[in-house]
Amino acid sequence: MRKTAFAALCAALAMPLAASADITVNLPAGSGLDSVAYYHAPIAKLATAKTRAERGIVEDKAPVKDNKATIAISSAEGGSRYGITFSQRNFIDLYVLPGEEVNIDVKSLDPFDYNLSGTEFINDMNEVAALSKPLEEKQKALMADGAQPDREAMMALYNEYMDSVKDFIEENLTSPKAVIALMNLDGEDFVKAFDKLSERAKTSRMYPLAERQYHYVQASLEKERKQQAMANGTTPAPDFTLEDIDGKQVSLSQFKGKWVILDFWGSWCGWCIKGFPELKEAYTKYKDRLEVVGVDCQETKEAWLAGVKKYELPWVNVYNPEGSKLTEEYGVQGFPTKAIINPEGIIVNITTGHDPEFFTKLDQFMAK
Repeated sequence: MRKTAFAALCAALAMPLAASADITVNLPAGSGLDSVAYYHAPIAKLATAKTRAERGIVEDKAPVKDNKATIAISSAEGGSRYGITFSQRNFIDLYVLPGEEVNIDVKSLDPFDYNLSGTEFINDMNEVAALSKPLEEKQKALMADGAQPDREAMMALYNEYMDSVKDFIEENLTSPKAVIALMNLDGEDFVKAFDKLSERAKTSRMYPLAERQYHYVQASLEKERKQQAMANGTTPAPDFTLEDIDGKQVSLSQFKGKWVILDFWGSWCGWCIKGFPELKEAYTKYKDRLEVVGVDCQETKEAWLAGVKKYELPWVNVYNPEGSKLTEEYGVQGFPTKAIINPEGIIVNITTGHDPEFFTKLDQFMAK
C-alpha cells in the first residue's frame, strides 16, 4: 500500500502543472471601478451563427480587488472572443485559447491607455496595432488647438493607413499575423488580400471569422454591382405587392406616373430614423408629384406598426415579411437604402446609408 501510494505521489509530481487560464486586468489606483464587465463567445460559434442566440454569448462581471480583476478563460475548443468594457467608449477585444494567460495593464482610463501581453498572438496584435500609431500622431497634429480637420487631409491619412495595412499583409502572407491585419480591410481590398493568404496564415485562430467576413464581403460587392447596374437609368423597378398599415395590398405599379422614393428601413436602425426629418421635408415639398413608400425590414409586424406611429411617418408604409426576396431584388446591402424611381417606373438612383447627397440628387431629378 505504501509503495502504491508513493508511486502515485511521484506520478502526480511528475505531471506538468495545468496552464493558467486567466485574463488579468491591472487597473490604475483610484480607477473607481468595483467590477469589470465582459462577454465571451466561442470563435467557432461566431463564425457560423445565423442569429444572435446561436453565437453563444455569455456576459458577466469580474470584481475588482486591490486594483485587479481576474477573468477566467473559457475552455471552448478553437478559442473565444472576449470583449472587456471599461466605459461606454473604452473596450478591448481579445481572441484567446484555453490555457492561455493574458495580461492587461491599464495605465489610464481617461485618456484610455493600456498594454497587452502574455501570448505570441497578443504580440502579433500589438504589431498590427502599431501600424496606426504614426497616423494617430498626424491626426493629432491636424486637430491641434481644436481645429476642425480638413476632410481631404483626413481621407489622405485614412488611405495612408490602409496602404500600410496592405503592405504589412503582403510582407506577412506566410504568417498568421496577416489575418489580424486583414480584418482592418474591407471591400475589394479585403477579398484580394484574403485570396493571397498562405495555408500557414490560415492557421490563425481568427481565420474562421475572416472566412465568414470573406463570404459576407463577396455578397455585399455583388449587391453593390447589382445596384450600380440597376441605377443606370434603364432598369425597370421590380414590382411588388405588400400589406400597408390598414391591411390593404399595395403595389409599386399603382404609383406609375409619379416619382417614387422607396425607403428600406427598420425601427431598429438608428441611421434610418436620423434621416426621417429630411425625408419628411422632401415629401412635403414634392408630394403633389412624389410618393414615398416606406418598406419595413427585419422586424416583427408589431414593431413596424409601433415605429410608424412613433415617428409619425406620413407616407405609404408597407411591411416586408420574413422570407421575402424584395431586398435581394433591389440589391439592398445596408440600411437605410433609398431608391428613386421616375414616373415611367425606371430606377434612376439607389443610395445606401444616411447620405445628405441623396436629397441633392432628388432635387436635381425633380427640377427636370
